[in-house]
Amino acid sequence: MADQSYAEASTGELVKRALSDDETAWEALIDRFAVRVHAVVRSYGLSPHDAQDAEQTVWSNLAEHLSRLRTPDRVGPWLATATQRECGRIRRLARRAPPAEPEWLHAVDRRSPEEITVAAERDSLVRRAIAALAEPDRTVAVLELHAPRSPAPDVAEFAGLRQAEVPAVRRRVRRRLQRLLTEQGYGAGAPRGDGGAEEGSARTDPGDGRERDRARPAGPGRR
Repeated sequence: MADQSYAEASTGELVKRALSDDETAWEALIDRFAVRVHAVVRSYGLSPHDAQDAEQTVWSNLAEHLSRLRTPDRVGPWLATATQRECGRIRRLARRAPPAEPEWLHAVDRRSPEEITVAAERDSLVRRAIAALAEPDRTVAVLELHAPRSPAPDVAEFAGLRQAEVPAVRRRVRRRLQRLLTEQGYGAGAPRGDGGAEEGSARTDPGDGRERDRARPAGPGRR
């Protein structure tokens, strides 16, 4: 884990250090954005295997392109866009893939068929609604649902906003999702954030933190 000086360094400074073969700076850069990248991946409803592949590809692409970023302080918006593109690509490929073998499926879902159907319809509706949003609303909406406790400064950096703009954008996307779901008959409103991506290091994320640790690419100076 990066020490206090790395945790407090600006994103631009971390990029500069990472490009100088500072592996700790590279780890700190991943730690800074891992929760929000993971939130974007979750919003696409990928299988666990595809989700892990998407995150690994995003970080590998960042390492490859880090030296070419014109504005290193804007790594957040770059990651948001890159993650959306990679997840979209994987979803398109998944639609053309044959069904998974039964032994590959995960634990049995204990919900009734009706509950599963309603939840799937709602989730699909929310994904379509978010996909129809323009940036930065789309990224903020994803974080509201999948990383709901992200501090405003982190949301601002990831979505390319000024911190003072975050509350207004959050209210706007909440109202839009609330209205959409109410119009479609889903009751009291938009789904709450799932709480599965707490703010902080990717290693604290329950369930798959160890998998993402093993998949972390080497820094840009070690490729």
